Amino acid sequence: MTPLGVGPARRAFERVDEGMIDRAIALRVFPRDDAAFGADAEAAMRASTSAAALQRELRMRYPAAVVRPREDIADPGFGPDVWYVYRYGSARPVARWWTEESYPWAVLDDQRRFVDLSSSLAAIVEAPVEMILGQQVEAFSNPDDPTARDDVEALWNQFQRAGELDATLRFRRLDGTEREIEYHLVANAAGPGRHRATVREVAREG
Repeated sequence: MTPLGVGPARRAFERVDEGMIDRAIALRVFPRDDAAFGADAEAAMRASTSAAALQRELRMRYPAAVVRPREDIADPGFGPDVWYVYRYGSARPVARWWTEESYPWAVLDDQRRFVDLSSSLAAIVEAPVEMILGQQVEAFSNPDDPTARDDVEALWNQFQRAGELDATLRFRRLDGTEREIEYHLVANAAGPGRHRATVREVAREG
């Protein structure tokens, strides 16, 4: 029996020197004990031609899903290629974009409640600033995203341990249209127990 999240879900081709070598792709799925997410990842893999496509497909149901191919330096060059699939996870920023003052921002307390925010972020959330203040971040998740609340809490726990977090998220507006956003959280950046989040829209990969 193939272990959950591991196995040749599909075939891919990798160019090595002058030849084409057929390699299986094995998925490593986290959390390991989330059987439903593991099954959905395997099913989505059958129709995905790249890691970015698999992430995009999974985010239809799991808005914080992240798919990362194994880094080249860790690839032995034989056996299946490996993609790491997370129901939620941090991102790897290529630049310190959040240092620019033009991006939407918010200040959150220790319970993830908005204590201050920019009007540009309110426009993304689609609610007046006054309505957002005092509410938790997950209060504005779309009801069509049933895992969003749990995933936000899990990412918040990562943030509390590390003191900083950069992550991406598929945000579904109330009218059903979708945006990909990236956000950067810094603990106590606006004072003790006041954590600053900076947000930007990003283009979809793949």
